[in-house]
Amino acid sequence: MCINKIRLIFSFIIFLMLPQYVIAQCDAKIGEIRHIYDDFESYYSSKPSPARKELRINLVDDNNCNAYMILTTENQYQLKGQFQSINYHIKNNSQSLIFPSRARFIFIDSVADINFFIPVGTIVKAGVYTDNLIIKLFDENDALLDEKYFEIQEDIIARASMSILGYNSHSSNVYLGELIPRKEYSMLPSFKVITNTDVKLTVLSENRGELRHNVYKTRYTVGYIINLDGEWVDLKQNYSRVFSYNKRNDFFISLKMQLDDFKNQAAGEYTDILRFQISPLNY
Repeated sequence: MCINKIRLIFSFIIFLMLPQYVIAQCDAKIGEIRHIYDDFESYYSSKPSPARKELRINLVDDNNCNAYMILTTENQYQLKGQFQSINYHIKNNSQSLIFPSRARFIFIDSVADINFFIPVGTIVKAGVYTDNLIIKLFDENDALLDEKYFEIQEDIIARASMSILGYNSHSSNVYLGELIPRKEYSMLPSFKVITNTDVKLTVLSENRGELRHNVYKTRYTVGYIINLDGEWVDLKQNYSRVFSYNKRNDFFISLKMQLDDFKNQAAGEYTDILRFQISPLNY
């Protein structure tokens, strides 16, 4: 009789220990982290769609133990650079927006996809931006299984473009009409510059700041100066000016022109060719 009681108690102890033994079998670990897609580096504020970066995280030794992942970042979901920080959004496998306070991801077939977005219209200066992801893996009972750090580094390239607006914007030729000594001409086009960095504007005059007679060339000339965004410029030499980025993605450069005092010029057509070049500066 005594022997049977001992056996019964022993079997009951094994039964109580069995669930703990089963739970302890979740040996899942964070495996490979791969880049699936990334166009952050080519982002610009006038882009019609968000910039997107996608990571794929694989589990190893999953054994269907319902593991899940919590994602936090060192910079609180910001890419930090030398000049500014860029807020980004996160979406999960089902493209649902994830809020930082509950950035929890489940795994489907031992895989979780994470999508990062820079929203449309975000003003971003060219440069290198980084953030560190902190990835923690938990089992269904919220026990920590694994932890990894993953660095995001993005080099957003410098870009600049220039377009002509206003008067005579439909043509590369500007007709001044009758030339009058010391007259100021303001009916000239303006320039719109779209950029994500500081830019250098260079202006080159083929005739070194002179309108030259189409037949007599250097014998009859009319000197002139131009006004670029409020600054009078003599084009006897090539002119360059740096426009600093000011947290706007575009700015306008007005253009005016003033003739020198002249007399006894031959009748005819006088011309010069101006070249405007814009170059992005990345430090």
